Amino acid sequence: MEWIFEISNFLIGTCLASHACVIVERAGKEDFIFSRSKCTNCNQQLCLLDEIPLISYLVLKGRCRYCKVHIPCEYFFTEFLGGFAFSKINFSNIHGVYTAIVLFSLLLTAISDYQVQEFDIILVLPALVISVLHIMNNLNSISIIGFIQFFPIFLLLLFEIIRKKCGSGDLIVYLILSFYFSSKLANLTFLIASITLLIIFFSNKMSEKQPIAFIPFIYIGLIIQLLCK
Repeated sequence: MEWIFEISNFLIGTCLASHACVIVERAGKEDFIFSRSKCTNCNQQLCLLDEIPLISYLVLKGRCRYCKVHIPCEYFFTEFLGGFAFSKINFSNIHGVYTAIVLFSLLLTAISDYQVQEFDIILVLPALVISVLHIMNNLNSISIIGFIQFFPIFLLLLFEIIRKKCGSGDLIVYLILSFYFSSKLANLTFLIASITLLIIFFSNKMSEKQPIAFIPFIYIGLIIQLLCK
């Protein structure tokens, strides 16, 4: 019966990811809670059948039902990732709820970073607060090995920020992963993210001067870690 539980969570995750895209697009501009979704090209309000995550994109063949403009495939990919991100969360206990909030907050951050290569601190604030409270409540469980795993990467990211080779957002996300999950998981997540980025960088022959959003790759690495636990 576990597969039913994971499928249900996957569907919940796709809905959360879909709404996360709406929040990032409308934040500070218009209501994203009570207003209906609409096409960003023709502004036509979408019907409920057009808002079903993943399925609507496939049925409509990636185009708006009304103006036929192509819908970026990034929306489909984000919903797909969101499904896997929440698939193993136990929403019946408080820790599962906290984990869902952290994942949703990081998803908002990743989407914003992908779209504009920056994010508002308010998007990541819930995850940061929860992670700080979590580490403060578990100070006695911090081991020397965990500190050794954390400190060198922390200093490296700090050094790269001073050199302006990476953004401060990467360090904030690293702190959240280390404080809420573990330094080991955070390090492996960043390793997977770096390898994935390098593969895409060399395969697409991207320009070295082109700004690259790293947080989406971190989120992919986090999903892989959570699925392998």
